[in-house]
Amino acid sequence: MDDSKAARYQAIALHALTALSEGDTRPKTLHRLRIHLRRLQAHLQLLGEDQNAEVMSDCVSCLSALRTLQVFERYLQKLGRVDSDMRQIKKQIRKLRKTLRRKHVYEKIGGRVNRHALPPIPASHDWLAHRMRELRERNAQDLRALIASAQAKPRRKRLHRLRLKIKSIRYQEEWALDQPYARPQIVAGLKQAQSILGDYEELAEFRRLAKELDLKSSGRINKDRRRARKRARKLPFELSEVVEGLAGSHIRLVRKHSAHHRAAG
Repeated sequence: MDDSKAARYQAIALHALTALSEGDTRPKTLHRLRIHLRRLQAHLQLLGEDQNAEVMSDCVSCLSALRTLQVFERYLQKLGRVDSDMRQIKKQIRKLRKTLRRKHVYEKIGGRVNRHALPPIPASHDWLAHRMRELRERNAQDLRALIASAQAKPRRKRLHRLRLKIKSIRYQEEWALDQPYARPQIVAGLKQAQSILGDYEELAEFRRLAKELDLKSSGRINKDRRRARKRARKLPFELSEVVEGLAGSHIRLVRKHSAHHRAAG
C-alpha cells in the first residue's frame, strides 16, 4: 500500500476544503474534494479501518445536496436553459452555500479529515494483496445478492444500493491499479455501470427538485428520467461476468451506454 498516496489525497482534500471555506464556488473544487474523500474512504476500507471509513463517507454525504444542485444546474444549461428555472437553482445553490459556511461545515470536515483519513499503522504490500483477494470474494458475493434483488424488482432503492456498492468496489480497485494483481478491466466496467445507475439516480433527484420548485423543465426532466430508468433496469442483467471477474480471471465489460451529463465521482 502506497501510504504516501493516501497522504497526498488527504492534502488535496484539505486544500479543497480551505478553498471552499474561503469562498471558492467552482463545482470542480467540490467535485475534486468528494472524489478524494471517496478515495480515502476506500483506502481505509482496504485496511479494515471501518469506523474511520464511515467518517469519510459521512463527510461526503454532508456535501451531496450541494453537488446535486451543481450537477442539476449544468444539466439545465445543456437542455437550453429556461431562465426562470436557472434562477431558481442558482438561488438554491447560494442558499445552501450560505448555510454550509454559517455552520462551518467545511472546517468541521477538515477536522475529521485531519483526524481520521490516514490509518494509524501503515500496511505492508503482502498484506494488501491478501486483503484484496479476500475483499474481491466478499464483494462478488455482495454484488450477486444485490443484482439478484434488482433483477427481481428493479426499483429505485434497490438500484441505488447496487450503485453504492459498485462505487465502493471501484474505488477499492483503483488503489490496486499500480500493483501486479491490478484488474483495470474491472475498474472500467464498474465505472461504466456506476455511470448508468448514477444517471438514473440523479435524474430522479432532478425530477423531485423540479416538482418541489415548480420548474418549467419538469416535462423534459421526466422524459430523460424514464429513458435513464430503462437503461438502469437493464443493467443488473448485464453484470454477471464483471462480478465473476472480481474472484476470477475472465472479465468482460458491460455493454456500453452513453452517459448524457454525468461525471462519475
